[in-house]
Amino acid sequence: MVSTSEKQVSLVQKIRAHVDLADPVTWISPSIVTLCGALASGVGGGFQWVSGRDWALALLGALMTGPLGTGFSQSINDYYDRELDAINDPSRPIPAGMVTLPEARLNWMVLGGATLFLSLLFNNPLIVLLAVLGLILSVVYSMPPLKLKRHFWLGPPAVGLGYVSMSWMAGHLIFAPLTWESVLVALINGALAAGLLFLNDIKSVEGDKQHGLMSLAVAIGVQRTLIIAYLTVNLAELLLMFLAVYWGYYWVAGFILLSIIVPIYHQINLYKDPNQRNYVRYLLASNPFVALIQFISAFMVGGYFG
Repeated sequence: MVSTSEKQVSLVQKIRAHVDLADPVTWISPSIVTLCGALASGVGGGFQWVSGRDWALALLGALMTGPLGTGFSQSINDYYDRELDAINDPSRPIPAGMVTLPEARLNWMVLGGATLFLSLLFNNPLIVLLAVLGLILSVVYSMPPLKLKRHFWLGPPAVGLGYVSMSWMAGHLIFAPLTWESVLVALINGALAAGLLFLNDIKSVEGDKQHGLMSLAVAIGVQRTLIIAYLTVNLAELLLMFLAVYWGYYWVAGFILLSIIVPIYHQINLYKDPNQRNYVRYLLASNPFVALIQFISAFMVGGYFG
């Protein structure tokens, strides 16, 4: 790891490093899911497509869950994983010497405070509660002694709950009280995300071993981890498919069945040869379906399909 005292960093580089510390790529999913929650609030009395005010509120919610809330989670995770990142990803801002430890602490403190402040603007105690619980979940996920990410059965579900399920519910609550249908679909989509996170464990297995991080791939091996990930993803999709059938949306059920069938070929190839190329090919085959399922399930819950 490069010492920050030995590295000269310009102001532009410093700003870029602070943004990178919050990992902008990870903002996309919670922001999108927040919009899905808004759609799930209902075509009649919830989010209105033609309302500029509703769009502003939805985007404000996406800002709260994405750049601020998820940014806080990523920033504090980088802070407590700096030694692990020095092995797995030495280009991250802290091990690369672009951000000092006090600056990194300031980064996640500002993001956490901004998340809480923004939640207060919606004037809904349940949204504030979700924001507080999300921040707490981010802390216990990364910070010792609990550090949920060290417990392989708890880490991915915690992220799925915080990034997806809670973001969905926050988006819904901005416009209308929660319904059991919306909560159920939010939890299933969170489980779907957890399955993809189990899959993600295989990328950093060597660094995890060196630092004693008991990820699922370290505990039971890469191929068994793939089986768990596939089962979690496919079971979540099956649950959504059964709900679509139960609610009478047969074409939605057909689309979800297609999303299960299409990636099977790439699942098999990745299982046989778990390398980076097959990993990327599987993600390219499955992730577009996952994103579409989130939107379609939101339209389904919101009653947009008649």
